[in-house]
Amino acid sequence: MTNNARKMFGLGKGLESLIPKSKQMHPEASKENVFYVEVNKIRPNPDQPRQDFDQDGLKELSQSIRKYGVLQPLLVSKMEEESARGKNVYYQLIAGERRLKASKLAGLPNVPVVIRDDFVTKGARLEVALVENVQRKDLNPVEEAEAYERLAKEFNLTQQEIANKVGKSREVVANSMRLLGLPKDIKESLRGGILSRAHARALLAFNDETKQREVYGHILGGRLSSREVEQMASSSKPSKSKKTKLSSQEVNRFQTLEKNLGEMLKVPVLIKSTDTGGHIVIKFADLQELNKVAKRIID
Repeated sequence: MTNNARKMFGLGKGLESLIPKSKQMHPEASKENVFYVEVNKIRPNPDQPRQDFDQDGLKELSQSIRKYGVLQPLLVSKMEEESARGKNVYYQLIAGERRLKASKLAGLPNVPVVIRDDFVTKGARLEVALVENVQRKDLNPVEEAEAYERLAKEFNLTQQEIANKVGKSREVVANSMRLLGLPKDIKESLRGGILSRAHARALLAFNDETKQREVYGHILGGRLSSREVEQMASSSKPSKSKKTKLSSQEVNRFQTLEKNLGEMLKVPVLIKSTDTGGHIVIKFADLQELNKVAKRIID
């Protein structure tokens, strides 16, 4: 070990939360040693699934690090590259990029790390980074869905296998991955925290992108809860009952009427068909908006 890495013992507790328990991820059951490594010797993981780092959160973490130090060691692999002066040793970050960024912000010259030589391949580092981020809930909904998709495509994992690795149910993984089917601008809104996960999942109930965008506009205006979005989606689908089953032409007609009424009244409108006819639901925010709606109807 070079002078850049001073060996320390006794700081390796809690590392099981960093790496899933599996034969693939733990080829050897050996004692983990912790070292202090120069910050400028650690390179970020180029395959880091997390792209968005909250700056206020990083500042808060850096303040904590200044006071208490880095309580959870980073996970790295020792790497070598050829240079004009011979072999250059550096450390490839596997997990802990947020802690590394905050440590740099705090001005720390060294950080504690666990060096794992069994994660030298790009695939192994990527898998650990994906699983570690998901387990720690460090990802926004879109990043989480993209992490699951990468685990599925690059490691040929089923949704159940992914669920087992991250400690969640298959349904949670499946529902998360479905979010990637939303239009790009709506996904970016979800990524940025403008749209909630609940609202995004409710929008998936609409098969028509035009309807998704229409309802999305109402959501941004603060007019619809996720439950109301689900009800609107449910009402737009043909009933399973033989008595109330609608043709595709009738369903399209209901949707067109909903849209036209909503545009005319400037509020969300829901038309629901029943065995005895149906009813129209008009959404309004307050008495002032209700008065405007009433005036538009009367006039």
